[in-house]
Amino acid sequence: MNILLAVAFLFLKTGEKFATQESAGPTVAGLTSSLGAYEPQVLNDPVKAVEFCAAKKPAVGIVTPGFFLAYNRALGMEPVLETRRQNVPAERYVLVTGKNTGDDLHGRIIATTLAKEERYVTAVILAGKLGEEVRLKPVTDVEGAAFDLADGAKDAAEAVLMEEGAWKALSADEELGPKLKAAFTSEELPRDLVVIFRPNAGSLDVEKLKTALKQTDKQILSSIRVEAFVDVDKERLSKAEALYRAK
Repeated sequence: MNILLAVAFLFLKTGEKFATQESAGPTVAGLTSSLGAYEPQVLNDPVKAVEFCAAKKPAVGIVTPGFFLAYNRALGMEPVLETRRQNVPAERYVLVTGKNTGDDLHGRIIATTLAKEERYVTAVILAGKLGEEVRLKPVTDVEGAAFDLADGAKDAAEAVLMEEGAWKALSADEELGPKLKAAFTSEELPRDLVVIFRPNAGSLDVEKLKTALKQTDKQILSSIRVEAFVDVDKERLSKAEALYRAK
């Protein structure tokens, strides 16, 4: 493959510790090389992703729904598929607190990997239930944040927002589980999206790309912890966008 002819491909997983070019670049390249002449860039910071889009003008990307809702208009993103992750039947988040924490969480400090997608957290995941005064603490290890919360560690957050699967594992822990509770569980949320950056797509054959992604080798899918690429659930995404843009 001639690298000079390669098309930039953005892979964004906000807040994910190992979603870096150094750690995950070679793995993601296994996917993109199976699709054609793409040069992937793996990032975990949406601000850096916007800078990458301005500099490299990617034609294709796999991005978080929070990034899509924040920048789809500015960057001309069009969702064409979504990812179904391995062992994740539905994308939900759980807000976890100490067992004896009161129900009023307004103004509490919440640890989350999605701190840089604040609007998505407050308006979509939490559905506006905690208002706009939520304070988010960025972490890359929600399990560690939960242990700190349970142990009353210095500088521990007052709640931890984590994926439903992580909460199920922690709640089953004999030592940790009894010290914590689920204060809130989100509705089913949009999955990560395969997007086309329309201003940069040129003559890209979108249908051919979609077909190739749906037929991706299972070993390659497994390497990026994806079960399959599937059609976008437009109703679910539209509902999230309505929450995101509500005043």
